[in-house]
Amino acid sequence: MKRIFYLVILLALASGLYIYVYPRLSGGAADAQQTATQNGSNGDGRGRGSGLATAVVTAVAQKETLPISKTAVGYIEPAQSVVLRSRADGTVTAVNVTDGENVKAGDVLIKLDDRALQATIAKDQAQIAKDQANADAANAALEREKTLFRNSVDPQSSLDAATAAAKAAEATVTVDQAQLQADEVTLSYMTITAPIAGRIGTVNTSVGNIVHASDTSTGGLLTITSMDPLRVSFSIAEGELDNFRAALTRSPGGLPVDVTAPGDKAPRAAANLDFIDSSVDTSSGTIVLKADLPNPGLKLWPGQYVTATTRVGAYTDATTIPLQAVQQSDQGSFVFAVGSDSKVKRQPVTVVATVGDKAIIGKELKPGDHVVTEGQLRLSDGAAVRETVEGADVASTAIAPSTSARPAKS
Repeated sequence: MKRIFYLVILLALASGLYIYVYPRLSGGAADAQQTATQNGSNGDGRGRGSGLATAVVTAVAQKETLPISKTAVGYIEPAQSVVLRSRADGTVTAVNVTDGENVKAGDVLIKLDDRALQATIAKDQAQIAKDQANADAANAALEREKTLFRNSVDPQSSLDAATAAAKAAEATVTVDQAQLQADEVTLSYMTITAPIAGRIGTVNTSVGNIVHASDTSTGGLLTITSMDPLRVSFSIAEGELDNFRAALTRSPGGLPVDVTAPGDKAPRAAANLDFIDSSVDTSSGTIVLKADLPNPGLKLWPGQYVTATTRVGAYTDATTIPLQAVQQSDQGSFVFAVGSDSKVKRQPVTVVATVGDKAIIGKELKPGDHVVTEGQLRLSDGAAVRETVEGADVASTAIAPSTSARPAKS
């Protein structure tokens, strides 16, 4: 019983102490909060009323001239590519190039056994000499016959026969010379030279192989591909054809094309668009365009897929904002515009076009307007904000966010 009595007394003392102490503790905290509010601070050093404002990052709308660009996926193709084949039957006696070697026009690449043709040419030359001698003898006989005819020694028939014999001998020499030229052409086929400058692909023959003029294999003996210059080929929808034609009319020297390879952050090369195909592909509704591409450093390779961005014009004096400022809703695009009273307005906008990370806006915004680029998810129409302007002094904008001159949104 004593233990119960002491326990009741202990609980009564604890209850009285709680009733006496707690109101004073809570009252002191409330007084401190009230004092801080009266001093213009909410306890975190932000200043009077800042506890109701949302911190955001803003950007200033700019007046710029931006290019009008059209982008398409294309591929690199060589300006020239030649598959070399033998033009005569023969045995390979020398191969003077290796896979991947760079050659100049006129370089000797492959030689075939030409001994038989050399002998044939020697025979042709001997035949010409023989027939030329016969022709000379026939001409001399013709001159004698002419003298005899003038002296009325030989009849007209003898002169006619001598004339025919001389002409026949001359014709024989002409035939011999034509045969010699034909054999010399065939002899030239025994030495295969590079018709263009470029890079050798895979060499598909070696010394000792027999090659034939009738060979129609895909790779031939080897392939030479011109590496500089190249061409970029791409297709556009037929609906864009008029825009490109009009742009080429304004720039008869060609349109600039930026060529970007996969993984590039900047264009790898600049081309010049100067060709539009003569017809639209009816199966796909597209048309092929090609642009000449200097490639002095061999930065690009034939057959490589690239992105071709053609500049067909420019947006002059356009109002631009960062693309990330534009938000989407079921009613269309909008931005949060900050007024001079540091409150935001949900402003519907028309996105005319996007260029990189910038959006071109219609007449809803003017250069100098502030739009929110970070913190939009915490905002509603009319909310107070504490802004930090991109590119501005963070400290000054935090202390006096509304000092920058900009029109208020009504």
